Amino acid sequence: MERFPRRDRLLFLSSIAVPHQIKLCEALQPYFDAEFWFYEHPDRTRGAWWRIDLGPNCRVLDQVRFVPSGLLQGRYVVTGLSRLIEDFDPDVVMLGGFSIPANYSAYRWARRNGRRTVVLTERSRDSKGHLRSNGPAWRAIRHLYRDVDLVMTTSEDIVPQFRDEFGFGDAVVAGRYAADIDDYLNHPIRGAKDAYTLLFANRMTEIYNPIGAIEIFAAVRDRHPGTRLAMNAAGELGSRCRQRIDELGLAGDVEFLTGLKSWEDLSDVYAHSDILILPACFSNGNFTILEAMASGMGVVVSDRVLGVGTLVEDGKNGFRCAPTTDAFVERVERYVRDPSLFEDHAIRNRSLVAPLGVAGTARFYADLLAERLRA
Repeated sequence: MERFPRRDRLLFLSSIAVPHQIKLCEALQPYFDAEFWFYEHPDRTRGAWWRIDLGPNCRVLDQVRFVPSGLLQGRYVVTGLSRLIEDFDPDVVMLGGFSIPANYSAYRWARRNGRRTVVLTERSRDSKGHLRSNGPAWRAIRHLYRDVDLVMTTSEDIVPQFRDEFGFGDAVVAGRYAADIDDYLNHPIRGAKDAYTLLFANRMTEIYNPIGAIEIFAAVRDRHPGTRLAMNAAGELGSRCRQRIDELGLAGDVEFLTGLKSWEDLSDVYAHSDILILPACFSNGNFTILEAMASGMGVVVSDRVLGVGTLVEDGKNGFRCAPTTDAFVERVERYVRDPSLFEDHAIRNRSLVAPLGVAGTARFYADLLAERLRA
């Protein structure tokens, strides 16, 4: 397929300088003169160990204000952004989300200068996890972005919300984030052991149900002494989780992942874990699932995890079930009773997720943008 000429420039504005995006920028270089600009480092929300070298084509912008309250709460405003964009002079402007004022400023620059515009977006839900309908806020956004060339959703199941509910129509296409999983594909596939390590890799926040994960682990450990739990150490429910662990007498069997010094350390966490558990009450989808699938782990995820969570088919390449203790324990025990499932699921999963890595996603973006934005 014909792609954009090498001379064409792609600017992607995104909130946080996470490794997946930085590596995607470098993987896009054969297809575009690409630069990724971010509004902040990952330290505030994810921890300093998420920082990697930005390389020659990424930058964290100066003069960024993070609005803490009011109508623009949690939004980024950038002084002098139009001048910076003018200096780079991109052919395509890609934006990570609709509702950031700085993104809209970049969109307006692109429209004034006749450049193509793309918005990459997750599904839109309210604070209770319910899908938003086409209310006043989204009608306003639709009007503001009425000339956008392409709306790229982060998974296929989000397309109807933006195409039909919000009225962006044929401008909507299914896309994805890049997953930094290439190294994980080289981990040894798990097998029979005297005792297994469960991994709760997501933040200790309400929607991911970390208390539920602790209850699941306690039930598994009661049946299979020696089982251990490795647990993400970040999140506002940390004190409650530690209290529940103490109440259940699990302190000696749970390891909080506080020793991570660099992004590369995360790969080792997966390599030394056996079964991912994600009993989320809701999630748009998580890299943790792709990382576990690529790593050759067993995978047990909630049926309320959307997006990449739907790649897991219950009993086929992992387990997907209601986020209850009984349902999760029963499926964890299937791996314990029949360790051959590790290899069976890993073979299926690795072929499924390998194209979703950084290099594969760069090719996907190049082909998609060439097809949809070709003059």
